[in-house]
Amino acid sequence: MREAIAIATLALAACGAGSGEGLDQNGQPTGLQPTLASIQDNVFTVTCAVPGCHGGTGAQQGLRLDPGFSAGNLINVPSPRDPNLIRVVPGDPDASFLIQKLQGTQTLGDRMPDGGPYLTTAQVNVIRQWIQGGAPTQ
Repeated sequence: MREAIAIATLALAACGAGSGEGLDQNGQPTGLQPTLASIQDNVFTVTCAVPGCHGGTGAQQGLRLDPGFSAGNLINVPSPRDPNLIRVVPGDPDASFLIQKLQGTQTLGDRMPDGGPYLTTAQVNVIRQWIQGGAPTQ
């Protein structure tokens, strides 16, 4: 399944290669903003909330990232494997286990998305900005 998603992603990227249409000056989708709604639509739903990962009732580590579930499963929620690791600490991206997992600096488990392709630095920075701003849900 991951291979099919990766191939589809590469195919879509190749379709618009070179045009820059729909991308900002950093080459990122123009829709990605430091809000939960934007991160949900542009990152969590398409990258994380997929079958076998963090989507649906069988979500890994109980971390369901489907629309409507992300905030309640991330903000001030401890990791079930280590309650000292808080998934999202509003105002403190460096203390947020989510950022550690996305950057590969975590002390527990693997970097996410598992096996890659990993989020770009720009994508992670948008998530960092959202957390730094207090991780508002609206």
